Amino acid sequence: MQKANHNALRQTVATARRIGLNQVSFLAADLTSGAFNRPEGWTSERQSCVALAPEEIECLSGEVEALIGENWQDIETGFVAESPAKLRRIVRHFRAHAGQVAPEAPRCNAPWVSTVIEADGTVRPCFFHRSIGNIHDGSLLSILNGNEALRFRRKLDVSTDPVCTRCVCSLYLPPASQ
Repeated sequence: MQKANHNALRQTVATARRIGLNQVSFLAADLTSGAFNRPEGWTSERQSCVALAPEEIECLSGEVEALIGENWQDIETGFVAESPAKLRRIVRHFRAHAGQVAPEAPRCNAPWVSTVIEADGTVRPCFFHRSIGNIHDGSLLSILNGNEALRFRRKLDVSTDPVCTRCVCSLYLPPASQ
């Protein structure tokens, strides 16, 4: 979600149904990280082209609540991938960017249960954190269990890390039951 489509959640769901998609998922635009080939991040000017103004945040909030209220079956069946809490988190992300609320990290254990391998071989603990190696320099297993990765995971406090507190995504996989 971003400035250009913040007022079209329900329309997006309706269109996804009409064209026969199996599921639709919503995520707030990443405004601040160096992910997605933006090693220096976006300038404040570029961020303002994508971020929501206060009145647009209120519009998005209304769209989210209307989607939750009117399309609850789409959420319950999983056609809309996000729960009401995750949809409301999109609004909170833009509120935090606008300085209306403090940034808050999502519940996430991605750096412990997954990895990202980019096209050039760069390995990251998640999309938004710095590289911990490259598969052209060693095996994936040696990178994931190497000193750099172990140190990163040992020191990472998701609740206070500046990258995590501005994160638009979250991955939380509960421990496997035995």
